[in-house]
Amino acid sequence: MSSAPVIYSPLDSGRDEIRLLTILNSPTPSDHVRCAIEKVSLQDISDEYAAHVASANMVDKPQRKKISLWGARHGVEEDLDAVERYVPPESACRFSWAQDRRDIVLNGQVTSVTQNLESALRELAQQDHFRGLYKLWVDALCINQDDADEQASQISKMREIYSGSWAVIVWLGDGDEDGDLAFDLLRQFSTMDPSRQEELASQLPRTPDPRWTKAFYGLNELMKRPYWFRLWVVQEIVLGGSAAVLRCGSNLIGWTTLCAGLDVLFRRDMYIVKDELLQIEVVRRRSRKSPVWHTLSLHLVHKDLWTLSRQNEVGDQTLGLRRLLDVACSSECRNKRDKVFALLGMVEPEIAQALVQDYSMKPSQIFESVTRLFITHSNGLEPLREGNPWGKTGTPSWAADWTWDGRFRYSRVNSPVWGAWQKTDVPEPRFEYIYYSAAGDLSPRFSFLGDGLLECKGFVLDFIAGLGARANGYFDWHKRSIRQAQGWTSAYGGRTETAMAIAQTLVLGYVSGGLPAADRHSAAMLHLPCTFDLAGPQFSRRGWAWLSSQEEYYFRWEHWRGANDTLKLGDLPLHAYFDDDIPAEADEADYDHVYGAFDRSCKERRLMLTKRGFVGWAPDNMYGKHPDQTRVGDVICIIFGCSVPLVVRPLRDMWQVVGEAYVQGFMGGEALALLRSGECTESTFVFC
Repeated sequence: MSSAPVIYSPLDSGRDEIRLLTILNSPTPSDHVRCAIEKVSLQDISDEYAAHVASANMVDKPQRKKISLWGARHGVEEDLDAVERYVPPESACRFSWAQDRRDIVLNGQVTSVTQNLESALRELAQQDHFRGLYKLWVDALCINQDDADEQASQISKMREIYSGSWAVIVWLGDGDEDGDLAFDLLRQFSTMDPSRQEELASQLPRTPDPRWTKAFYGLNELMKRPYWFRLWVVQEIVLGGSAAVLRCGSNLIGWTTLCAGLDVLFRRDMYIVKDELLQIEVVRRRSRKSPVWHTLSLHLVHKDLWTLSRQNEVGDQTLGLRRLLDVACSSECRNKRDKVFALLGMVEPEIAQALVQDYSMKPSQIFESVTRLFITHSNGLEPLREGNPWGKTGTPSWAADWTWDGRFRYSRVNSPVWGAWQKTDVPEPRFEYIYYSAAGDLSPRFSFLGDGLLECKGFVLDFIAGLGARANGYFDWHKRSIRQAQGWTSAYGGRTETAMAIAQTLVLGYVSGGLPAADRHSAAMLHLPCTFDLAGPQFSRRGWAWLSSQEEYYFRWEHWRGANDTLKLGDLPLHAYFDDDIPAEADEADYDHVYGAFDRSCKERRLMLTKRGFVGWAPDNMYGKHPDQTRVGDVICIIFGCSVPLVVRPLRDMWQVVGEAYVQGFMGGEALALLRSGECTESTFVFC
């Protein structure tokens, strides 16, 4: 009994701690079985497994199914009689405490580190120039992980450390044939003439040389390495920029070379070709691995890290709230608080300094504090666009919950639109550029009341009367979730005017490059065929190469139309406003633009009809259950100092922010005329 307190020290329920047993020996009949017991946290899942369960096709699946698909991904058969079924391979370990650890000697003391860190140090130690006077900074060793105050202090220095380093060494893991092939492919691509790229994209599907299929397979394996799923690596890459060098064992490649090489995959036909070559190689190897590219890390590097590192090189160093949220959602971390702290090096210094004062705050307090600091720093209420009540951390609805999984980085009008015209050597506009001005030039009036409450001034514009289908994950929509608007009459006029309003809504009023959608774009939107079976032959006859290649990606427009076509706008269903025949005089670029713009618009959004007869988009929670959605009767308001309308909901004597809205005809300050005429009256909103 005297040993019980030593064995059973208290469990931390806040970290979901449990105890686990390890068998230490293989006893003879006369020996005792020797075991060890230890505390572990169920929150400490590996970065790769965190990315697996957070992926778009996993969110709605039961826990047991997630685990079985994880096993299948690592070659585990669905055979319950096989030992391998319940003794997983090392590569399939799901928890970070299951990872192998190794000892190093640090200042004369034996110290346990991760296998990955030991391998990196061992590889560097083989080279003379890394010994002696060459100094390395490794966060896991150079910060006392048991000292919260020191952690907060050192986190605030991340920008200085990474930006001021001579080089940033990115350790992707031990070297292997796949890594070598991937690095070789990227080096070739980085110096390849554009005409050669087009020639290769045309040639490879016809004669898939094994040298190329192996290289593409190796590149996909490289982008699946655990490094890419760790949120803490983002700022080291971005702040390291051109000084970053990536290593697989002894093989290395410069960050700029890697990015330039990956860029080729995003050029026109090569994005489709890469899928075909990977499938060919998976079949050739008789591999159990998925024949689908791991695009999460591809997009993280190409759309986020490369762009941000180039901006940092020219002095454009800090990010707005939405951009930070996009980056945070692209990677995982074990501690919810680190969604914020892992990116502090890219935050305005005044905001960063205020946040690191207390590293021990609860996630909800940190998330509230971030939004509050962005509001006060900008003296504006634009951050309210990121609020909603659907997070799981208890964060106030007006503040962004950084762990909410329904956020998509390509959903804003600021986002680059995918299309045949893409050129990565053209600088992107600042992501924080504000396109709308729903509140006109009225200044924000707000105050923080404590206890998570925010008081704002604004006015009620309208009410939601009908809703289109809500998303069912990334790939589909719930057709039965349509809520018809009873007695709806279009405020735009007749059928032609209503059709144009629908078309403008579907592209959020803008197409690629921040270009306002013109009448020709609206016409293209209304004549975009509803299925690829109808569209493909028409694209091909016209020689529209890029749109002809979209068969695998057309599903978003096709499925959205299929789910929403029965939504009634007055006496007519939605499909009555569209025509599947492309006019003879149609321009390819206009169709490219609206196809890409719609793909952006329909993420995080659900079509809505308002009581006053307008059409627009309401917030959508594509991974949420039925109660956690926008509802008929929710209020559309204009908040002074916020560029877009908000959908809000009364809650006792306060209000919840449901999310941002788009209302066609009221995105440029037009609603202020209703305020001046007395049709709408100023109100006070207390958001909780």
